[in-house]
Amino acid sequence: MSENLRPTSEVLLSGGLKVDDGGHSLSDDQSLSELALRRRTRSLNAPSPIQQFGPCGRIMKNSAMVMTIQDPASQRLTWYKPPLTVLVIKKVRDVSVLSPFVQLVRWLIEEKRMVVFVEQSVMDDSLLLGNADFSGVKEKLMTFRDGKDDLTDKIDFIVCLGGDGTLLYASLLFQQSVPPVMAFHLGSLGFLTPFEFENFQEQVTNVLEGHAALTLRSRLRCIIMRKNEEVTKAKPPSNLLVLNEVVIDRGPSPYLSNIDLF
Repeated sequence: MSENLRPTSEVLLSGGLKVDDGGHSLSDDQSLSELALRRRTRSLNAPSPIQQFGPCGRIMKNSAMVMTIQDPASQRLTWYKPPLTVLVIKKVRDVSVLSPFVQLVRWLIEEKRMVVFVEQSVMDDSLLLGNADFSGVKEKLMTFRDGKDDLTDKIDFIVCLGGDGTLLYASLLFQQSVPPVMAFHLGSLGFLTPFEFENFQEQVTNVLEGHAALTLRSRLRCIIMRKNEEVTKAKPPSNLLVLNEVVIDRGPSPYLSNIDLF
């Protein structure tokens, strides 16, 4: 069986926001002036991101930069309204992350008065069930089930505790606009996790108050179409947004697979 993947470049804002790469096909009757205008409006660094990500996150507008080309690495965060909900995702099967996780969720609930979402599996973690500090906030946590509960427009920002894999998983949960992601390095690989946990209170407070820089990253939109499979509006092909890579497993088949990428 052959599968076709059709990637299109997208922009991920602070681990979260996506916008189409702006690629267009020109019809014969479009004028050169329209083409020139389109080229002038596009940044030389990357496609210009849209201004909103998640329910209340925004890119801070800088009037001094209107007539210049803005570097995607120079964007800053602001909030349309104060953030209220936060999704905390921790690395699975790692005992070293449990203590930072409990510290963070307790602080967010008790000090910042925020609504904290966690995975349903966290509530059943035997190592956490015996933690007295976690028991004090367990009943105040909101839960979701991956693949069953829709988090769209429910989460204002995301905090990841782990490595790059934890961040990639958080990105996969949001197949539309992704809230800004704050990733703490508590895993083996930390190329995408720039924050250290020692002073997490100060760093999270800076984000909540809108004193934080944004990093633009790219995601790919992958559309999978199987050979001899009829595609209709009622049954569209599989459509995924991925941050780092696409892995195709041939499954139980011992034979080589032909894959067309375009």
